[in-house]
Amino acid sequence: MVENRLLNSKNVLLKKLLQDKIVSLNEIIKPGFNFGLVTRNDNPKEYFVGLVLNKIYSLVISMENSVFANDVFISIYLYRYVYELCIKVFYIFSNSSEDQVLFRLNEFFENKKWTFSVINSRIDTNLLPPKFAENHKKTYEQICRFVHPNIDSLRLHLNRTDDQQFEFIVPNINLTIWYIVAIIKLFLNLKILNLDANIDQKRIESLQSLEISLNDLNN
Repeated sequence: MVENRLLNSKNVLLKKLLQDKIVSLNEIIKPGFNFGLVTRNDNPKEYFVGLVLNKIYSLVISMENSVFANDVFISIYLYRYVYELCIKVFYIFSNSSEDQVLFRLNEFFENKKWTFSVINSRIDTNLLPPKFAENHKKTYEQICRFVHPNIDSLRLHLNRTDDQQFEFIVPNINLTIWYIVAIIKLFLNLKILNLDANIDQKRIESLQSLEISLNDLNN
C-alpha cells in the first residue's frame, strides 16, 4: 500500500474552497426553516418539504465531515442518497393535478417501492438535467459500484494517497450540491412553506457550479 501523505498545497486551498461552499449552502437554506409547525394530516406537501429540508441540512453537515476527514466513501454514499432523493422529489411534483401529487405523496409516506423504469415515463423531464433519463442507468451503476461490499468498494482506498482520494471527493461533493440545489429550486418555484421569500434564489443558484477554482480565493 502507498503511505498516506498530507494534501499538497494546491489541494489544501481547494479543500478550503469546497468547505466554504458547503458551509454557504446551509447558511443560505437556514432562513427557510422559519415555517413553524406543519403536520402530515393538515399539510402533506408542506410536511414533506419540511422533512426534505431538514434532511438536506443534516446531509450538508455530513458532507462537511466527509471533506474534513477526506472520506471518499461517505462522499459517494451522500451523492447516491441525494441523487435518489432528487428523482423521488421531482416525480412527486411532476403533475399539475393536486390530487395526483397528494396520491404520490401518500405512496411515499407508506414506503411504496418505486423503480426508475416505472416513474421515468411519469416524471417531467423539463425539471431534470438534460439527458438525465437516458444517462440514468450508467450513472446509477457507477455510483452503486462503490457503496456495496464488492471488489470495487474494497479497493477504493487501496494504493491511493490523500491527494488522490481528495480528487475523487471533489466531483462527488459538487454533484451532491448540484442536486440539492435542484431540489431547493423546485421548492422555491412551487412557493411551498414560503421558501421563495426566505431563501435567496440567486445565492442558491450560484452554488450549482460543478467546478471550484483557486481563482475563487480572490472573490
